[in-house]
Amino acid sequence: MKKIFLISILIVALFFEAKSQQDDPFEYGQEFLFGITKATNGGLFSGGFFRYSYKKSDRIFQTFGLEVANVRHPQERRAPTPAFFSSSSFYEGKEKYLISTRLMYGYDFLLFKKAEQKGVQINGVVTGGPTLGFVSPYFLRAEGGNLVTYSQYLNGSSIIGPAGYFSGIDQMEIVMGAHIRASLLFEFGTFKSKVTGFEVGFLGEIFSREIQLVPLGTKNYNFYPAAFVSILFGSRK
Repeated sequence: MKKIFLISILIVALFFEAKSQQDDPFEYGQEFLFGITKATNGGLFSGGFFRYSYKKSDRIFQTFGLEVANVRHPQERRAPTPAFFSSSSFYEGKEKYLISTRLMYGYDFLLFKKAEQKGVQINGVVTGGPTLGFVSPYFLRAEGGNLVTYSQYLNGSSIIGPAGYFSGIDQMEIVMGAHIRASLLFEFGTFKSKVTGFEVGFLGEIFSREIQLVPLGTKNYNFYPAAFVSILFGSRK
C-alpha cells in the first residue's frame, strides 16, 4: 500500500512538471515582427520590414518576410540648394533613386533563451532571396518650374530643391537582384505575446547590372554591402 501511495505521488509530480513545461509562458509557435532599419548605405531610416516565423524545432524557426529599403551611392551628399531664397536641400551627386524590395526566406535560431519575465533572448537570423530594384530618376526643381537632373544642374541650372520620388515614376525601371543578410536579434519583452528589441547585422546585395545612381564618370556598382541596425516590435502565439 505504501509503495502504491509513493508511486501515485510520483506520477502526480511528473504530471505537474510536464504541464508546467508545456505551459511555459515563453514557449511559442509563431512570431510576427515589424521593424524600421538604419543601414550604412541608406538615410536616417533606410526602410522597413515584416517577418513571419513558425517553429520547426525547439530552437529553430523558419522565416519568411519582405523588406523595402532606400539604397544610396557612397558619394551622395546632402547639400543646401544654391538659390538664396530657398531653405531646402538636395543630394549632391545623385542621379537616380534605388528602392530595393527584398523577399526574405531563411531561419531564426534561438541561441539564448531568457528566464521567465526577465533577461534577454538572443536569436541568430539568416535570410536571403530575390531582390527587385526599382530605379527612377532623381529630379530637381529649377527656377522657372523645370525639372532637371543633377547633370543638368552642373551645366548651369539654378536649383530650388528636390522634386520628390514620384516625379520620375513614369520612367521607372526594374533591375533583378539577390541578397543575403545575417544578424543577431536581442529581444527584451517580458510577455509571451509581445516582442520588443533590436537587431544588428550585415547585408550583401547584388544586381544583374550596374545601376547608375550617380552621373557617368563616377564609379557605379552592382554590389551593395551594408551594416544595419533595426528597431523591432511584434507579437507571438
